[in-house]
Amino acid sequence: MERKVIVIALCIVAVIIFSCFIYVFEGTKNADKLMWEYLEKKGYSQSEIQSVDVSHSFLNIILSYNEWSIAVVYTDEPTSIYYYHIKNGNVVEGGISGTTDKEDFKH
Repeated sequence: MERKVIVIALCIVAVIIFSCFIYVFEGTKNADKLMWEYLEKKGYSQSEIQSVDVSHSFLNIILSYNEWSIAVVYTDEPTSIYYYHIKNGNVVEGGISGTTDKEDFKH
């Protein structure tokens, strides 16, 4: 009887972990797609973007921060990182990190 309870508990834990992985994987794909659509609307091409890095945090949900964070590095400013977030299904600007000549950020 005790063995059955342990097996059922492990199965429930496995399903929860698997569901979290699927949620983060699909959400990352969606956030990446939204970010590229946002950049295209702003007039940027893929050659002008060095990288787009999407990250997720369950802790941010608990602390009432943005669940999805996106770091974008533009080709003409490789030492600066522009941060964006997904809020209510839309991409919003978050901030800038890094340096440029004369602190003149272009984007």
